[in-house]
Amino acid sequence: MAGMFMLRHSLYREQPFPTYDDCMNTDEVIDYATDGMSDTSALIGFVAGDTPGCSYTGFPAEDPVYEKAIAECYIIKESPSFSEGILLKCIDKQPMFPYLHLSQFQSLDHQQRQGEIDDLIQECRVFPQSLFGSYEEVYSIQKTTTAGEARLPSSRHAGYIVIGFKILDESSKQQSLEKSWLSWSGAREIYKHSPRTWNLRRISLRKNTSTIRSPSRPFAYILLCEFGSILHPSNTLQAMDMCERLRVRNCGHISLYQVHTSYSANVTTARKPISKSLTATKRAAMIRGFSHDVEAPPPSTATEERRARMRFRERSFQYPDEHYTAYQ
Repeated sequence: MAGMFMLRHSLYREQPFPTYDDCMNTDEVIDYATDGMSDTSALIGFVAGDTPGCSYTGFPAEDPVYEKAIAECYIIKESPSFSEGILLKCIDKQPMFPYLHLSQFQSLDHQQRQGEIDDLIQECRVFPQSLFGSYEEVYSIQKTTTAGEARLPSSRHAGYIVIGFKILDESSKQQSLEKSWLSWSGAREIYKHSPRTWNLRRISLRKNTSTIRSPSRPFAYILLCEFGSILHPSNTLQAMDMCERLRVRNCGHISLYQVHTSYSANVTTARKPISKSLTATKRAAMIRGFSHDVEAPPPSTATEERRARMRFRERSFQYPDEHYTAYQ
C-alpha cells in the first residue's frame, strides 16, 4: 500500500519534510506554536443533518442543513470575543458533515474565551450527530510568505483538508502523542505530496479543550491543512484523489472543504435565513418588464403617437378606401 501511494505521487513535487531544528532556520516555514502560547481559541463545528451520510441535492435555499449553518453563523458572530470566521462546505460525495464552522476568538482571558465558546455550543442546539468543540492550537507550520496575511481565507478557490481523530483512552499520555503528530496525523504526507499549485499556507494541529458534555463526543484532535488554491478547477480532481488515498491509511475522518462564507464581527457575506435579499426587493418593484438599469423612454407627443399608428395601419391588412369598389 505504501509503495502504491508513493508511485501514484511520484509526479508530484518531492521535498524533504522539515524537522523541528530545520524549521528554525528555513525560509519555507516558521512558527511551531505550543499549547498556552496563543491568545486565540477556535470554535470548530462539524454540522450534520438529521440523516448523516446523505447530502441534499436541491437548491441551497431549500437545504435545511444549510439554513441551520447560516443561522449559527449569526449566533457565533454576536459573541464579544469573536474576531472572524468562515463556513466551509464539504465537496465530498454524500458527506457525513456537509458544513464546517471555523471561528476564531481572541481574548487575553482564556477562561472567558472558553466560556463563550461553550455557551455558543449549547445555544446553537446542534443535531445529535453534529460535533462542536473548542480547540487550541498545539503545533502549526506556516510559510513565511503568508505570515502577514489574514489567518482565514475568503477565496472560493481556497480550501481545507480536514482530518479528525478520536482517542480510545482519554487518560493516555497525550503529550507523547502530540510530539509524534507529524507521523500519525498525515501531516507529513500532505506536506510532501502537495503540489505547489495548491499553495499550501498552513498546517495546524488543534486539541479539543471543551469542558461541557455533548450528545456526541467531539474529535480529540483536528488537523487543518489550509490551501490557497486547492479547489481551483485545475486542482480539484487531484485534491480529491489525495483525500481518497489518505482514507486508505485509515488515519481519521478525512474530508475536503471549500470556503463557502466568510464573516467577521462587523461584516458578513452570508444572507440571513428566511428573508428577502435587497436584489429580490428591487426586482419586486419592477413592472411591465422594464429593467431598472435602463432609462424609460420619454413620453411621446400626440403627433408622434398619431404617426406611429398611421405607420402601423399601412403595414396592416386594412387597405385605403380607394382600393375598394362599390357595387352598383
